[in-house]
Amino acid sequence: MKRTEVNLGLITAVTLAIILTISIMINPLLQSAVGALRDGTMKYPQPRTSMALSGNNIYLTWWDNKTGNNEVFFARSTDNGKTFDTPINLSNAKGASADSQIATAQNNLYVTWWDNKTGVWEVFSRASTDGGKTFADAIMLKSVGTSPLKKLDGPTPETIFLDTLVAASGNNEYVLWWDNKTGNSEVLFTRSTDGGKTFTDSINISNSPDARSIGARIAADTQGNNVFISWIDIDKNTGQKRVLFRASNDNGQTFGNPVIVNR
Repeated sequence: MKRTEVNLGLITAVTLAIILTISIMINPLLQSAVGALRDGTMKYPQPRTSMALSGNNIYLTWWDNKTGNNEVFFARSTDNGKTFDTPINLSNAKGASADSQIATAQNNLYVTWWDNKTGVWEVFSRASTDGGKTFADAIMLKSVGTSPLKKLDGPTPETIFLDTLVAASGNNEYVLWWDNKTGNSEVLFTRSTDGGKTFTDSINISNSPDARSIGARIAADTQGNNVFISWIDIDKNTGQKRVLFRASNDNGQTFGNPVIVNR
């Protein structure tokens, strides 16, 4: 009986292997994905869109590799989504680009994403002041302080996804992300007060050496001076998760102390 079970298991394994091989041969997309997993080049979570609205205008960003390289694209509709302009390549870089986000305030559009064209993963921003008709050049946002840069692998299905977050209020652009360039996963923040032309030095919002800080989100009060940031801390020793919150009442110039929402 035991020998029969082993043989059946072998037959099943061989059958599954044959089916998988045939599927890969007839499905180029699956073949590409399996090859990417094998050689370790799959570095992104699944592509997704980001959307912003202003009046009858709908603005979309996303990333894909239809050009042969992972790029961030943008398209807009000025008739409530009935038609869309031809998509444009916003990143257009030798490096790979992913995790795009978009925010709008009146005619100002702000798009952020990750890119490794410098050899390490950095956050980039690109702004439009005419409702997406044209965009200024992309600007690389510096890392916090003067800490030596550590190579940051692209996000994979087995690791924590890395997002850029962006919020807008008039000419103010607020950008948030998290990375481990300080030697620990921290939430970082920077802002622009001139429509995305220049940015302040980034600041460490989470500043939690005993925890990994991830999953950040940001919101801006378009009618006032308030900027709100939330994130999750994971204790390195216990694995306990805490939700934290920080608020700014002066357009992101300063932030109050972290508030523990739950522990």
